Amino acid sequence: MVSTNHWQNQIQLAQTSRQSSSPHHHARAAATISRGGTATASGMTDLQFSGNGSTPLLTGVSFKSYGVAHARVDSADIEGRALAAEEINDHRQDWSALDMGGQGLRNINVSLFNYQFLDKLYINHNRLTLLPGAIRKLCQLSVLDVSGNMLTSLPPEIGLLRSLRMLLIIDNNIGSLPSEMGMLYKLEVFGIEGNPLPESVKSLMAREGTRAVIVDLRDNSPAPASPAERDWIELDEDAQNHKDEVFSVVSYNILCDRYTGIYGYCPSWALTWEYRKNRLQEELLRYNADVFCLQEVDGETFEEFLTPLLKDYGGYYWPKTRVKTMGAKESKKVDGCAIFYKKTVFKLMDKQHIEYNQSALKLLWENETISKFPDIYNRISTRDNVAIVVFLEHIKTGNRLIVGNTHLHWDPLQMDVKLVQVGLLMSEMREMGNKFAKMKSEEHKNSYNSAVQIPMVVCGDYNSTVDSGVYELITQGDVKGDHNDMQGFKYGKFTADGIQHPFTLKSAYSNIGELSFTNCTPTFTESIDYIWYSANNLSVTGLLGEPDKEYMSKVIGFPNAHFTSDHISLMAEMQFKKT
Repeated sequence: MVSTNHWQNQIQLAQTSRQSSSPHHHARAAATISRGGTATASGMTDLQFSGNGSTPLLTGVSFKSYGVAHARVDSADIEGRALAAEEINDHRQDWSALDMGGQGLRNINVSLFNYQFLDKLYINHNRLTLLPGAIRKLCQLSVLDVSGNMLTSLPPEIGLLRSLRMLLIIDNNIGSLPSEMGMLYKLEVFGIEGNPLPESVKSLMAREGTRAVIVDLRDNSPAPASPAERDWIELDEDAQNHKDEVFSVVSYNILCDRYTGIYGYCPSWALTWEYRKNRLQEELLRYNADVFCLQEVDGETFEEFLTPLLKDYGGYYWPKTRVKTMGAKESKKVDGCAIFYKKTVFKLMDKQHIEYNQSALKLLWENETISKFPDIYNRISTRDNVAIVVFLEHIKTGNRLIVGNTHLHWDPLQMDVKLVQVGLLMSEMREMGNKFAKMKSEEHKNSYNSAVQIPMVVCGDYNSTVDSGVYELITQGDVKGDHNDMQGFKYGKFTADGIQHPFTLKSAYSNIGELSFTNCTPTFTESIDYIWYSANNLSVTGLLGEPDKEYMSKVIGFPNAHFTSDHISLMAEMQFKKT
């Protein structure tokens, strides 16, 4: 083996590991540190990460505790303490590192994996022949040391340890690595010396280090089996007898191509636009929806891919307002929102866009001075999020339909910004809808007195969970001006009088209980996308279910080979109510 810095690190890792075989080596070292001493010379302790995703700084004889206590636990203690851990799962833990090293253990009691708060686990220098797949439950682990055992393989579930930064398998009998390890996108240190691994793995480690080995596993492994099709959930079977009154809506954040560089757990080939475009095409054509509300659509994608693909649809697109500062070529890469409507089902009567920064300034002018309410200027008018609205007429029934689509500000710490944006959206849609109600139709004589009477669907990526002020405002119709999500900021009449809207909006998926997630990444998996509808004049007759749970238990996040975005698509079938 050619001597390189990467392989020298492997040798050093192996040397320090072999000197750490005494029982509870790490816990003893941590205790020494806590008493103000220095852990020295007894061999491997912890490794100080470089923090840049490259080779770690090996301290060798010094111990870095990362501010957590290490617990010594003998195997006989595991079951009882694990049961207790379940009871205090929501309480503060005084320790998060567990050292069971050097005890001659032959197997691991699965109750250990109830310690889901663990950050570090040392089970090195035992006589283990199997690492249980249940280790996947320890998803907060950053350090796992199984060196000096009798393992012949690693479980595929090890790839689900999404927080893992250091994995040591030194001095085992492991002959191959599971392809699922390619999902370990945070792994910085991988100690492999002393295993009969293929020469190709060792050579790659020697030449390029840990990240190269993980990327090789990620990019060159076969794609996993496809998930089962998402179920269609029928809510009203009688709706099939009234097909002329039924229409379908899809909402989908398709993931703008320029944002794909952050998904280190996804194979690089599955992130290429060519691959994602083909998968997206199959998905959209399979849905054959009457209305598509899409987010993170850039100008080039709208013009060159979506418009030709959805040739039987009319389309409307508006980019984020930053596009105004860019040249023609660069502006095509700016994402925004798009709505497509099937021209055999709906007739377009009007279309409008909403730029939240401009709407915020209008709110500012209503409050006279910038100095009086600087938060409107500094926090809202600086965001370039947009919404678009189309005013449609259902060809067969003459019913009108207002369709909105938006993508709110992303920052989870700026809940006030999102809440105000929704307030602006509702205000603008009310004003637009009232004008729309007065528009004459050439084919139909349906009459509406106000926006509230017109059926409405509002889709989008709201970057807000079900317990947020955004969800409360949309579904309840008002929030107080001192709502917690306002975070003490001042927004003129929105703060003084609260935020209200007159619509009877309801989440389509609330009819079955909100989905467990619509956005799935290793660090965040929640419902933040919604299809809202006006419950006074529309009913939901069917919904697209969530992805297969068995499949989801084997992935750490999207996008991947089967899901082209970090969001899933939502689809609802709706029926106009009799008036």
